[in-house]
Amino acid sequence: MPANRCVFVTSANVDDLDEIDRKILTILQADGRAALSEIARRLDMGTATIHERVDSLEEDGYIREYRAILDPELLGVNEVAFIAVHTEPGRFSAVAERMAEDPALQEIHEVTGEADLLVKIRVRNRSELTDALADLGAYEGVEATETKVALRSVKEEQKIQVSDDE
Repeated sequence: MPANRCVFVTSANVDDLDEIDRKILTILQADGRAALSEIARRLDMGTATIHERVDSLEEDGYIREYRAILDPELLGVNEVAFIAVHTEPGRFSAVAERMAEDPALQEIHEVTGEADLLVKIRVRNRSELTDALADLGAYEGVEATETKVALRSVKEEQKIQVSDDE
């Protein structure tokens, strides 16, 4: 099993969580493989109680999934680009939903400003980026795209701050 896993926390209201739940989420975000017994030891609580709380956090949607964090450089996909997508009036949501079906696109956001969507893609090389841009430009409802290629990624973080202690 991979050494690094992340826990994706939903945007549910963190204010509804008590301090124990926040600490559990903080621990799991730092180490998604943390054993429930280890969490219980760190919080000086029973393992069964931690198990119930984690189950509840999962059922309530605070924890969406557990997954490995892969090293893009080792996998050879270290070219990152951000694509501003301009759509035909009123079409941005439909275009975004269709784009969401493309596994090559890492993120798709509906945004304010001149563009309607902001897309993040990670590729092996500029040739793959060129092909991806051609595909995006061919989507029905897309009027234009504007691409920014990252020279260097200084910080990429999936963690959500769930307590003031972090």
